[in-house]
Amino acid sequence: SWINKLLKEKNITKFYHSPYWQKLRREVLNEQKNKCQECLKEGRVTTANTVHHVQFVDKHPELALSKFYIYKGKQYRNLIAVCSECHNKLHPEKHRRNKSKEKDRFMNKERW
Repeated sequence: SWINKLLKEKNITKFYHSPYWQKLRREVLNEQKNKCQECLKEGRVTTANTVHHVQFVDKHPELALSKFYIYKGKQYRNLIAVCSECHNKLHPEKHRRNKSKEKDRFMNKERW
């Protein structure tokens, strides 16, 4: 599929700018009333501005445009509306690299 090709080319940004994703993103945000689903679990109401793939696109490209997926015969939501803060929590791997680089940048032999 074209998504696999984009992943190989390390150009997944093209997927997120595609009309297919933009339309689906708007649908998901509207269906979930622009509320962060993670914050709602904690009793907070926060505006969602991102749609998160539960099944990550790089691991499951076949589900990139699927609202739901089936696991062991049960249907689960694949796309959830979230705020930026929750999206960052859902993707700690994206921030781990940055923190280790920052730490190394400021460390020297005297450790300050």
